[in-house]
Amino acid sequence: MKCFSICLILMPNKIKIDIQKKIVFYRDGVSEGQFSLVLRHEINKMREACMKINPAYKPGITFVVVQKRHHTRFFPVNPKDEIGKSRNVPPGTVVDKDIVTKDMFDFFLCSHMGIQGTSRPCRYFLLHDDNQFTMNQLQILSHYLCHVYARCPRSVSYPASAYYSHLAAFRGRDYIRRALNVPNVGIASQKIEIHPNIKNRMFFV
Repeated sequence: MKCFSICLILMPNKIKIDIQKKIVFYRDGVSEGQFSLVLRHEINKMREACMKINPAYKPGITFVVVQKRHHTRFFPVNPKDEIGKSRNVPPGTVVDKDIVTKDMFDFFLCSHMGIQGTSRPCRYFLLHDDNQFTMNQLQILSHYLCHVYARCPRSVSYPASAYYSHLAAFRGRDYIRRALNVPNVGIASQKIEIHPNIKNRMFFV
């Protein structure tokens, strides 16, 4: 969570706004059996990071898990709704009843255009919400965030913030390997120095 606290400090200075009052956190790579463990650990660490900035800083945190490794697929009932050669459901299709859980806040969202084969919708679980989002508000926000990924001119399958976290993690892994002189990585071992002009920017994109 060190990176999280650094981002909280830098962001208001960069875009000249007050520190964030609400934080929406999208997390992937979590199975349903890990929900309670991840929620308890990561929410506490996020609050600790906020308190390091200011003991009185207590923003509302919304914690959402995104899953893509499942076997659920959607197909249009009406042929007029079919999109593309693969005849997928239209981007923005949401399913939040009948096939979702009864005791959790979850929904399916297919936010991207299926270019090849059947589109795989993402499943969203709201595990914690201090900001009191309604179902519709969270669905719209999640869909909009799928349209701001810098590497793609169209919507992607899940929110851009989750994609960026992967890119940052992969870049960080390479830096650590170089610093530790890990063998068989195909790169020379040397200390990485990031240019000051890009140090506090999303250069990993």
